[in-house]
Amino acid sequence: MKSIPSTAIALLVCAGLLGAVAAVPARAALGEHAASVAQDQLRMKGQLRQKTGAGYSVEEITTPAGTVVKEFISPSGIVFAVSWRGPAMPDLAQTLGSTYFSMLTAAEKSQRPAFGHNHVQLRTPQLVVHAGGHMRMFFGVAYVPSLLPPNVTIADLH
Repeated sequence: MKSIPSTAIALLVCAGLLGAVAAVPARAALGEHAASVAQDQLRMKGQLRQKTGAGYSVEEITTPAGTVVKEFISPSGIVFAVSWRGPAMPDLAQTLGSTYFSMLTAAEKSQRPAFGHNHVQLRTPQLVVHAGGHMRMFFGVAYVPSLLPPNVTIADLH
């Protein structure tokens, strides 16, 4: 039996992280207005919990599989960051929205981000993504630097 090269495994992991779901319409996605978070909750079939931070709010959706997706919302009602942690990957096309999901997939194709064994890192002026994991434990954060409220630190997004 032949072993699978580590580069092939890395590509499979990246494909799993990115998904092939770009045609799915976005709801309360990164960079968009938060008015439709309830639609995300319905689509994910999850429990919604709202939290407030210093100058921002967090809409936290827990899926039946146990994955927690957090949507960070500025005082102006814009989703400036999303994070996830749990046994299943969220639909990144929905979570990142079509604009930012397209940026991530384009970067993946051009080899700009650091795609390694079980992780993806992309840092541009328009989008920052850190994602990783393995079977039954996925995690990540994505944010738009220009949308971060002044009082929010990167540590707040986890």
